[in-house]
Amino acid sequence: MKLTLSKEKEITLKFFSVCFGFALSFFIFEIFARIAPATSVFPLEKPIRCDYQKKITLNCLHRRKPYSKGTWSAGKFRPFNEFAFKTTNDIGQFSDIDFKDFVENKDNKIQVLTIGDSYAEALQVKNSSSFHGILNNQKTKKKEEIISTSIAASGMALPNYIASINYARTLTDLNDKIIIIPIISNDFDESFVDYGATGRRGGLGQFFFNKTTEKMDFVELPKRQNLTQKSIDFLLKKSALTRYLIYNLRLNDFLSTNLKFLTRQKETEKKYVANIVESKKEETPERFELGILAIDIFINKLKNIRNNSFARERTFLVIDADRNSIYNKSTIENDSFYQTMRKEIIKKATLSGFKVIDMEDVFNTDYAKNNLKFNSPYDGHWNAYGHKKVNVKILEMINML
Repeated sequence: MKLTLSKEKEITLKFFSVCFGFALSFFIFEIFARIAPATSVFPLEKPIRCDYQKKITLNCLHRRKPYSKGTWSAGKFRPFNEFAFKTTNDIGQFSDIDFKDFVENKDNKIQVLTIGDSYAEALQVKNSSSFHGILNNQKTKKKEEIISTSIAASGMALPNYIASINYARTLTDLNDKIIIIPIISNDFDESFVDYGATGRRGGLGQFFFNKTTEKMDFVELPKRQNLTQKSIDFLLKKSALTRYLIYNLRLNDFLSTNLKFLTRQKETEKKYVANIVESKKEETPERFELGILAIDIFINKLKNIRNNSFARERTFLVIDADRNSIYNKSTIENDSFYQTMRKEIIKKATLSGFKVIDMEDVFNTDYAKNNLKFNSPYDGHWNAYGHKKVNVKILEMINML
């Protein structure tokens, strides 16, 4: 009997020792992840729902909690990773300028509004180092001060840019304001729900163009979540270690790349150019057709909003480049999807009276001279140097008005 009790006690002690060991290890790794630092999460404000046939409101748009603070980071640990301290403004956008102050414009500054996706959201740099944030510390050649803010969110495409502009129009007259819209490689086919972004929240809370009508479709992001989604959000919010593994170390990418042998999925060779899967027209004819259709709808809707020459010459489309081809000094395939879309939107925007800033020659010339990349090794988005180069061209365009 004594022997049995002794064994039970020994097993209990071992169990608690193992639990303590796991808890201590987790605590140590959690502390390490916070020092590294692990990237913060900036959860979306919910619900995102919209009766856009009546009026575009802030509830229609992706946004964070107003005046949120956090740190974006990529890579393993200091000093080898990259990080940026980020804050949101009064409408939950990553800008140091409240939209209320932008609208009031008490000092009669040149007003610049940027509309876009993750390139305008610019998590990878502090707000004041984004191309639109830099403008707040600059003056025109006429010594006029500038006030610049943005409405932007990751995963957006051309329909959402139209919706964001329409929201801004409910708050202020945009006719005399400069509007900047970065155009990125995934903006074209992803303007339709069939090609929309994938992932936990891919395509939710977003607008899409309709293939057959001029109306835009909206996919709601519901406030209620299932248990799995709630559990994931809880872990990401509370555990720096979880964020460090998923975002900094990209554990999902590692597992999907190295454990393919566990699945029956056939591996197909994909060519990535300008951060999208590239293709030719004969391979994906529908994709090309939808890309062209997206450009036509976007330009037409933008023309309806900016319905005079004065407003259109104050509308700048910043066209990103195939930066990987620039770095690799490889030949740019002019019949590829992205190059076809680039040429099409540049042509149609120019014919419609909008101003186009094509970054291809700018990036190409600068890289040949300075050998400095415009994005970090961890992320395909523009880094501080890339934003600076974009800002230079924007300020030049402003000075030409």
